[in-house]
Order: sequence, then structure tokens, then C-alpha cells
Amino acid sequence: MTDYLYGLSLATQTKGFLLSMGLGFLMGFFYDVFRLIRLSISRNKILVIVFDLLYCIFLCFSTFLFCMTVNEGQLRFYLLLGEAIGFGVYYFSLGVIIYSSGEKVISLIKKCLRGIFSFLLFPFRWIFGRIKAVINKFLKKGRKSARKLKNKSKILLQV
Repeated sequence: MTDYLYGLSLATQTKGFLLSMGLGFLMGFFYDVFRLIRLSISRNKILVIVFDLLYCIFLCFSTFLFCMTVNEGQLRFYLLLGEAIGFGVYYFSLGVIIYSSGEKVISLIKKCLRGIFSFLLFPFRWIFGRIKAVINKFLKKGRKSARKLKNKSKILLQV
């Protein structure tokens, strides 16, 4: 009976703490996934709030399931501390590398997609550019003739 603290043995608590550190590490990875998806879509403030809320709901749900599975449904401070430590370890070590490389990959993909779309849209731009030039030519002639009519009407009014 002396090896139990609050109804759980020290070995069970240590196992739960280490597993919660692993869960925190995974939560850090999923946070980077959410950040990279958000970065690839847009930097809109409302979208940031929506993604952060989704992440918090996902985090709460996974913590709940973790406590139900590992710790017989009991939420303990050391489990939350383990998750925070695991998240911090990931975020400040591997997370920095993954986020910076992911940011570069996303910008490269965006540049490639812009190049592909500009290549595919080139014929349409060329055609519409020619049509615009013809329309501008007619408009220029129309402006000239309108100016001439205006000047001619002024002369006729003076006589």
C-alpha cells in the first residue's frame, strides 16, 4: 500500500508521464501541420483564429482520450505537464527545422503553380491583349472625331 500515491503506483504515474510527453511531442507535430496548411492557404486573421480553434478542440479531445486510456479517466497535473514538456521539446527542436523547411517548400510550390498557370493562360492573355488593342484603336478614333465635332460646333456657334 505504500507504493500507491492517490490510488496509482509510482510506476504507473511515471509511465503516464512519459506517454504524455510523447503525446505532447505529437501535438507539436500536428501544430506544425496546422500551421503549414494555414500558411499554404492564406494569412487571413479570421482563418488563423479558425485553425487555432480547431487545433485546440483536437488537443482537448486527444487529451481526454489519453486520460481515459492511460490513467483510468483521471486528469492529473503531471499528465498536463508532460504534454507541455513534450510540446516544448518538439517546438524548439525539430519544429523549427520542419517549419522553416516546410515554409520554403510551400513557397516553391506556389511559385511553380504560378508559373504553370501563367504558361497555360498565356494564349488567353495574348488574344485578349489583341482585342483590347483593337478596341483602344477604335476608341482613340472615336475620341478624335468627338473632339473635331466639338471644335466644329464651337466654330459654327460663333458664326
